[in-house]
Amino acid sequence: MKQVCFIDGKIVRGEEACVPVDDLGLQRGYAVFDYARTYHNRLFHAEDHIARLRRSAAALHLVLPYSDDEILATAKKLIGELGEKEAGLRMMLTGGSAHARNLLEQPRFILIAEELPVYPVEIFEKGVKLITHEFERDLPYVKSTNYLTGFRLLPEKKEKGAFEVLYCWRGRFLESSRDNFFVFRGDVLATPGDYVLGGITRQVLLSIARSRFQVEERDVLVDEVDEIDEAFLASTSKQIVPVVRIDDRTIGSGVVGERTKEAMALFQDYVDRYR
Repeated sequence: MKQVCFIDGKIVRGEEACVPVDDLGLQRGYAVFDYARTYHNRLFHAEDHIARLRRSAAALHLVLPYSDDEILATAKKLIGELGEKEAGLRMMLTGGSAHARNLLEQPRFILIAEELPVYPVEIFEKGVKLITHEFERDLPYVKSTNYLTGFRLLPEKKEKGAFEVLYCWRGRFLESSRDNFFVFRGDVLATPGDYVLGGITRQVLLSIARSRFQVEERDVLVDEVDEIDEAFLASTSKQIVPVVRIDDRTIGSGVVGERTKEAMALFQDYVDRYR
């Protein structure tokens, strides 16, 4: 994957970027990140992503050492050097050196401009299967680099032909390892409101969907699964991915529903006008 990075105050090509072996992000997994992308060569809700990164950092007692304007200026330079029509932007803040005299007081900030991932068209046209796993992320409101559970379940995902793992906890659907989860019951669009990461795409969707649907942020119960008419995942890189199966249960009629298609169209119209 083509990448251009800003690390330790310098801009380098991805293959030249390196992190010292004593970095707490490497040694202890002590780091937070955020991921943004461009539409029409403009970063999408960049200020919201930076604000979320600051909240995540504060929860880990880390201070982002650059202003929003400095981050945006550097990000635009990296994206320009990447030379792609559209780009992803990964923002990372680690705990810094594990051997620092005052731990956590000199965090390491990293920006990475990279090619956007490409997903098969059929997942949007035919929908995907999810498998469930009983798990609630530690500090769910923090976008940390701890993806241990999601990666540990990769073999099970592959074995069961699943696109993603949907985390559940004490009878509630929460989120997937990388996405927010939404369901339709009739014309009511619902999504978990507690103990999940507040996605930026989720935020936009909730705002624009209110023009067409009744929207609820509430507990979505596992016992509701047979009453769900449609479901989908939402994230920065994937936008909206319809869900037609959860474990051994078919969602609705087992095909991408009309309300989900309408939500996809609403979001696409929004990004088409985001210039």
